[in-house]
Amino acid sequence: MYQQKQKFQNLLLMIIDAACIVASYLFVSFVRLKCRPNPMSLSMNDVVGTLWLVFLAYFCVFIFFNMNQYLMQRDKYEEFVYVIKVNIFMAAVLAVIFFLARQMDYLSRGVWMFTVIGNIVLMYAGHLGIKQILKRQYALGDKQHMYLITTSDRVEKVLEQLKSTEEFCPYAVRIAILDEDRRGEIIGGFPVVASMENLFDDARREIVDVAYINISYSTGESLEGFIEEFEKMGITVQLNINVLEGKEGFGKRIDMIGDYPVVSFAPRFFDYNKLVMKRMIDIVGALVGLVITAVVTVFLAPVLKLESPGPLFFKQKRVGKNGRYFYIYKFRSMYKDAEARKAALMEKNEMKGLMFKMTDDPRVTKVGKFIRATSIDELPQFWNILKGDMSLVGTRPPTVDEFQQYEARHKRRLSMKPGLTGMWQVSGRSNIEDFEEVVRMDLDYIDNWSLQLDAQILLKTIVVIFKKVGAK
Repeated sequence: MYQQKQKFQNLLLMIIDAACIVASYLFVSFVRLKCRPNPMSLSMNDVVGTLWLVFLAYFCVFIFFNMNQYLMQRDKYEEFVYVIKVNIFMAAVLAVIFFLARQMDYLSRGVWMFTVIGNIVLMYAGHLGIKQILKRQYALGDKQHMYLITTSDRVEKVLEQLKSTEEFCPYAVRIAILDEDRRGEIIGGFPVVASMENLFDDARREIVDVAYINISYSTGESLEGFIEEFEKMGITVQLNINVLEGKEGFGKRIDMIGDYPVVSFAPRFFDYNKLVMKRMIDIVGALVGLVITAVVTVFLAPVLKLESPGPLFFKQKRVGKNGRYFYIYKFRSMYKDAEARKAALMEKNEMKGLMFKMTDDPRVTKVGKFIRATSIDELPQFWNILKGDMSLVGTRPPTVDEFQQYEARHKRRLSMKPGLTGMWQVSGRSNIEDFEEVVRMDLDYIDNWSLQLDAQILLKTIVVIFKKVGAK
């Protein structure tokens, strides 16, 4: 029931938000055409023809933010801040999309500014209105009558959890405690109406929409009688899953594999919409990056080849997401026998842990030192990004020999795709001399990942490259 209401709420808000931006754009455009000279001879039909650009901008913003599931938890001030943030991003996306589509005649500075301002007003009013409607619907509609079946050691905690979702899914709760006869007591504002003795008799006489059984059990066999008896009465049964208890450090959700319900645990679950947006950004960034790579190759290839005969590109097997192997590509910055000479240099490794780093590495060519300092050697990795092996922003992909020495805790840094840049690269790069510090930063990135964080890292990367911070 909760998931159904959540989907309805999200769909309703999506429609409202789309209608607000369209209404703002059309109204401001209409006022512009009626109240100001129109040297371009634009008409409202022409304006309507550009609505697909507005919808495209809204789609991008919706995927980027998509925080409507928290509508009922935000107060008026938090809602206003959220709407402002969304519309700042909307303003930027609108400008970029109309510019790329060469339709800036329709999005003058006045239309652009007042469309965003109008959308702020409409969206904020719409969100507050929808919130009031939903609260009224849940308060005045058919209230769910829950029959809570539990034990004395669990009852208070279960009620606290129910109350935390009460503003969205209110219940009229009646309690049955199995291990003690506490009939007549009031716990958490709800009456205890049954014990083991009269459990089913009470359910037959009273209104019960759902029977929520929350007890400790080793198998489901002991509960079959409970479930069957409630099923005979046509009552929906909800059962707590013991394996979920005591796993507070993990994200938890229920999935289906075929016909089997399964419990999924993970340190963090990512919003699918945002992952799709991240991949779309990767593809666009990779295409732009490959154009730059092609231009650089024309000038770099002759110089690199003259100094050091050998292949233009360096290809190395690396380890990607969750242990997948792939070949990473770089402009070759070392002599072609560099890998064979690495073993002899291991005693000069300046990195503590499972990485290799050496100042004034004799395997690096003169041209190689320049392209490393400017990060030009990394440009061919845009091909890895386009293929899907890597992302613009992620964690550092280890070599195979590094990966084979990992402890279990190290592998979690591979739970996201490796990146062309990342938290480690913008935090000093080669100045960091402890592998455990690299792991810590990678896990910090994973645990706090968002599209906004990716954008911040990309901007910091540009600064780091130009300042040559930690480049060796």
